[in-house]
Amino acid sequence: RLFDLESIELIEGPPERILTRADFRPYQVWMSRTMLGTWKNDDVPGVLMGADMGLGKTATTLYALYKLLGKGHIKKVLIVAPKYVAENSWPGEIACWDFARTLTYSVVTGDEEDRIAALKYPAQINIINRENLVWLKRYWGRKWPYDFLVYDEASRLKGGSKRVAKAKRKDGTVRHRGMSEFGVLARMRYTFSKVIELSGTPSPNGLIDLWGPIFIIDKGRRLGESRTAFERRWFQENEKAHKFTPFDHSEKEIMGRVKDVFFTLNSEDYLDLPPLIVNDKFVNLKPNEMRLYKKFEKERALDEWDVEAVNKGVLVNKLLQAANGSIYRADDLPTKHIHDEKIDALASIIEESNGTPVLVAYSFKFDLERIKKRFKHARIFGEGKNDYRDWNARKIPLMLVHPASAGHGLNFQHGGNIAVFYGLTWSLELYRQFVKRLHRSGQKAEKVFLHRILARGTADEDVVRVLSMKGATQDAISNAVRVRLKKALGEIDVE
Repeated sequence: RLFDLESIELIEGPPERILTRADFRPYQVWMSRTMLGTWKNDDVPGVLMGADMGLGKTATTLYALYKLLGKGHIKKVLIVAPKYVAENSWPGEIACWDFARTLTYSVVTGDEEDRIAALKYPAQINIINRENLVWLKRYWGRKWPYDFLVYDEASRLKGGSKRVAKAKRKDGTVRHRGMSEFGVLARMRYTFSKVIELSGTPSPNGLIDLWGPIFIIDKGRRLGESRTAFERRWFQENEKAHKFTPFDHSEKEIMGRVKDVFFTLNSEDYLDLPPLIVNDKFVNLKPNEMRLYKKFEKERALDEWDVEAVNKGVLVNKLLQAANGSIYRADDLPTKHIHDEKIDALASIIEESNGTPVLVAYSFKFDLERIKKRFKHARIFGEGKNDYRDWNARKIPLMLVHPASAGHGLNFQHGGNIAVFYGLTWSLELYRQFVKRLHRSGQKAEKVFLHRILARGTADEDVVRVLSMKGATQDAISNAVRVRLKKALGEIDVE
């Protein structure tokens, strides 16, 4: 897809004027200087910039690219990002900044014909969604034209697996074993002179998540050339639970090895954000509903619901379904409806909002169907062409999103200040990313409200505890490489 700068639908609405380098905040100056500094230092092959959502990582990266391309140090850049971010956030930011408007780029998404046309366009930058990386490898083979890589939302690399396993898809087709997105970048790493990785949640599951992103930066120099060796050196493995616990000395050693390429910036150090008010709205299942819930939890099968959990993982997922109000059964059976407690609680929140737009995160398809049936005016994010614009123009009173599809790089702060988790996610990354859709720079409300609808005595409470523990772990890692700037920094240049 090729874009005319004047026709791009900007994510946050057209600025009053085109922004310039002078509009950078001091911490953005530092970020772009740090990115550029890797070019002068042969010992630093790249940088993982773990800055909070809303701190302007995209703009600072574009400035670094502008300087490096302008000086002729690099010739062609590959930017990898989530699909919506690739199609909207990066083009939107390019349209906002005067220096970025001098860059030529194409967005490599859509069907294969569109992708090939975008690659043939003589652009300095190709922006591609991460799902198309394997296709890109097939297209270019071993002769990639890129000498610089930007990977947006680097937590995607945390798995560090070079191959994907054979698996059956929901539609019945089979995904054959092949190279993963990580595998493509690991195979082609030699073609990039430097790498910039961006993330708002760089290590959602702790130290174990760092090997993949750091490997793509330095090809294993800091944390080892294989994930297995990394795990054996710094973690105790519980083979039965497939869980890795770091040794007492691991955090100090790992963070010491990556401190020259890994930096974090917290929004609380630089932005005057409104307070985030978290309100846990508990609902109670009726006695008979709770009796059946506990019976199913204990026995993993329940005749009354005609449902069975074949293992503990399936059981946990089905318990969360039941807490939300319904449960999936066998493929040939309709979804079993259990209760209306959460939908009633959501109705109460919407009523109390008194017309203020409400952003709701749902977990399961039946959640979406029931909410849409109850609230006819609700809009599902992604189904309409102008969802982004209409929400930020406050034209959508109730928008429904899945955290996995609206969790990265999307700016919803102009459209409202009330968010609701209808059902929580186990993923700290998706949880924090969803919260930051509203609680970020540009939010004009005095407070941001996050309502979490929880069924008392169910797996919902387990999720809350796990998220709290994961959050403490990630915060500890971030604090180890946290940057607190004391003064503004001067102009940047590269020789």
